[in-house]
Formats: sequence, structure tokens, C-alpha cells
Amino acid sequence: MKILFDESNRPRVLDPISRFHSFLEWSLGGFSLFQKLKKKYPKAKFYYKSPDPSFSELLFRRYEDILPWQESNFDLVVTPDIYLPWELQRIVTSLIEETLDLDKNWKKYRQKYKVKQHQFSIVGKDKHLYIHPDANIYPQVVFDTTHGPILIDEGAKIGSFSFLEGPLYIGKHTQVDSARIAGGCLIGNQCRIGGEVENSIILDFSNKHHEGFLGHSFVSSWVNLGALSTTSDLKNNYGIVKLRVGDATINTGTIKFGSVIGPFTKLAIGVMSNTGTVFDIGSNVVENRVSGYNPPFNWIDGRQKYRLTEFLSDTKKIMARRGINLAEFEEEYLKKIYQDSLDGKL
Repeated sequence: MKILFDESNRPRVLDPISRFHSFLEWSLGGFSLFQKLKKKYPKAKFYYKSPDPSFSELLFRRYEDILPWQESNFDLVVTPDIYLPWELQRIVTSLIEETLDLDKNWKKYRQKYKVKQHQFSIVGKDKHLYIHPDANIYPQVVFDTTHGPILIDEGAKIGSFSFLEGPLYIGKHTQVDSARIAGGCLIGNQCRIGGEVENSIILDFSNKHHEGFLGHSFVSSWVNLGALSTTSDLKNNYGIVKLRVGDATINTGTIKFGSVIGPFTKLAIGVMSNTGTVFDIGSNVVENRVSGYNPPFNWIDGRQKYRLTEFLSDTKKIMARRGINLAEFEEEYLKKIYQDSLDGKL
């Protein structure tokens, strides 16, 4: 069987969240699309097509079992069109159910707790709560499975006075502290989560550890949202949310959508993002109110660029805190897209 990941006509709105990781790499509910297809079709050969040779090379260096595109008849062609953030937010339940189907170990983690013994509460059916035996659940936590299953993966820590509503996936070694998580969320591995989060997707290694509201948003990897930073996800006139990426305007078709936040973005304390704000890769924003499109490597107020040497130094320090090193080929790629941003090619 031959499977092609075809990103040659990627929707423009996905550019800010696809510059460092392809849609096939995003961890959504414990598995990426690539991992899911490998499990479903263990004998398949995988191919990738993109108009950007440098990004293709980056992907091939990461995955030796993904091959360059070649003229062929493919049994399955997967495109990123269905991976629009607002569409993903509508299918959180089905993405979690896929995880349950693909990893039979989750059935072992289905818990029927004696609430007094474990000192937390379950609203809804116990059978929809799955907790890995190596997760750590503190007293006075409330799990609500009324609207969907909850999966707490290996090494996760759920601190006291947190409310977690399904459908929800909490990734490996992620820490949740005094948080209210509602409305269907997928939270990746090694994240730090606090405050209020609703119907949002947060990829691996990102932090929203303090008070503030994150609603109906897509957060890439290696993002840090400062204390009290907040996203608006509803316009005052209840109008349809439109996003701007560069000179393109994208209609989401929904009245509920917050922000798109690209990788390596940092929002300072108290940053208020208007409905439909887009942050491209490497933004470092401290303004009190932000709206519209923030270009790649935006520094402070949009009139300057994050200096490349400082961006790379900060990125390496941040990654090291998770025990991860930036590979040399990844650093070279970041230098390349930084130059592209200066040349107006992004």
C-alpha cells in the first residue's frame, strides 16, 4: 500500500502553524496522523509532497520512513484541508475515540473508582474516565464525563481544585494546576496548564500555566502564554470570525473562534488577543491588546524583528528545559525561514 501526504496546496491559514511541523506530525489525542496511519497500515509505504524543498528535507531528516514524492498511483492521498483548526475543534470526540481504538491498553486504564478512597469526584459515567496508572491525581479534582471521555496519559499530574470536562485528552507528563478545562480539548505532552481553557488544541511542550482564558484556539508547540494572557473567541456582534494571514482573509464560518498561535511564540503577561488574532512563528509580543495578523518573528510591537541570534539562543534554552536539543539541521532550517521572512517570502 502507498500513502501520500500531499501538502502542495496547503490552505494559507495553516501556514503559521505548519512552518516547523507538518500537519502529519501534530499530536492530536496521543497520536499524530502519521502514527495513526502506521498503526492502521503497518506494511504501507509513506510519501510526502511539498512545494518547499527545504521543508521536505527537514521532514525527511526527521523521518527516515517517509519518502520523497514520486509519480505513482497512491492508495490513499491525505491533504491538510480537513485539518483547519476550527474543524478539528468539532471532532475532538472522534479523535479521542480513534486513540482508544488504536491503543488497546486504554481499556486497562478504565477506572471504577471509590471516590472516598481517591478523594476526587466523577460527574457522569465512570466508564468514560481513563487514567494511566502512572498519572498522579491530587485530591479535590472533578472529572465530568457527561459530554465525552477523558484520557489522562502516563506521568500526567492533575493538581487539586481542577475541573476537567470531556471530551478531553491530557498528554504524557503534562501538569495541570488549578485549571478549568472545558468544552472539548486536546492537550499534548509535557505541557503546563492552568487558568481557563475551552475547546482548544495545544500541541506538545507548550505552556499556559497561569490565570487567563484560552478559548477555541490552536496553540502550536513550544509556545508560552504569560500570566493573565487572554484570547477572545466571540465578537461583540456575534459575527462570523475571519482570520488574516499575510494579505489573505479566511472565513472560518463560525462565530466561536479565538487565536491561531504559531510555534516558538511568546505572549507576555496580560496580553489580550482580539477574536481571530493570528501569531506566526517566533512571535514575541508584549502589547496589551493585539489583533489581526502578527508576522513571523514579530518583536514586541510589530515594528521590529526578533534578532536571529537571540531567537535561536532563547529557543535552545527553552527546549533544554524539556530535555530536548535543537538538532543542527532544524537550526539551519530556522535560519532559512528567518531569512525568508526578511525577504518577504513567507
